[in-house]
Amino acid sequence: MSGLRLASAPCTWGVWERTVGRDDLISSHLMLETVRDLGYAGIELGPPGYLGANADEVLRTLERYGLHLVGAFAPLRIADEDGFLDDLAFLDATIEILAATGARGPVVLAGDENEVRLAAAGRPDAQRESALSPDELRGAAARVELAALRARNRGVTATFHPHTATYIESPEEVAALLDSTDPEVVKICFDTGHTVVGGGDPVELARTARDRIAHLHLKDVEPRVLDRVRTRELTVEEAWAQNLFCPLGEGCVDFDAVLAALGDFEGWAVVEQDRVAVRVDDLDAVRDIEMRNLALVRQA
Repeated sequence: MSGLRLASAPCTWGVWERTVGRDDLISSHLMLETVRDLGYAGIELGPPGYLGANADEVLRTLERYGLHLVGAFAPLRIADEDGFLDDLAFLDATIEILAATGARGPVVLAGDENEVRLAAAGRPDAQRESALSPDELRGAAARVELAALRARNRGVTATFHPHTATYIESPEEVAALLDSTDPEVVKICFDTGHTVVGGGDPVELARTARDRIAHLHLKDVEPRVLDRVRTRELTVEEAWAQNLFCPLGEGCVDFDAVLAALGDFEGWAVVEQDRVAVRVDDLDAVRDIEMRNLALVRQA
């Protein structure tokens, strides 16, 4: 799939919701310069304010580096009606940035990480024990569809990201969400790494949900670290810090098979390797890994 439109994401450079309070992260300008020089065409938005305080600032920042805005993450408390309604303000602000900047990628919806699911993350037995009831899941699916419609009404595509440590993580939960939502409204952000951690097979999901996939996160998983999560030696939060998501090609994801199953995919493919933090002194090493990640994707 040499024709993939490739983008990066701030989480690859250590900038995401889990690191937003740190004062040793690389600046947005240094990150964007590096992303551009690697040959990426786009970038996801990252945490609020990182690329700019409003749509105008985001647009000016990205134009300076010739990069497209290709998506923005918006977690929602989909299992909590009151919490979901409170989260709509953040969702609307994110949608407005995407709409105002003419973004070429979607708002990426996801369930919120919460303590119940953090404790169960990466452990299929614990996921089943903490799963939403059928009625609760239908309610969560209805909220996802409502959020997606909110985006569509502003001319912005919406995708839903099955995500580690949320109520839509396991293959059964993903299938139930797809069955309970309008396929014309709710599309999927398919993350190969989170699919594996959730107990799924990314090649199978690429085949069975192909018509629902509108955004792609390419991520690999270190199986030995994941095994330590499965056996409760590590929590998923500890595993993140121990490189659960490893360089592409060094883990258990078969990218050739995934991309073959996707066929003529027309959305953005975001190359991700979640890092807890990247400091200026780390940048050369991370850039070298990203060069190899890009080479693997381009050759697949």
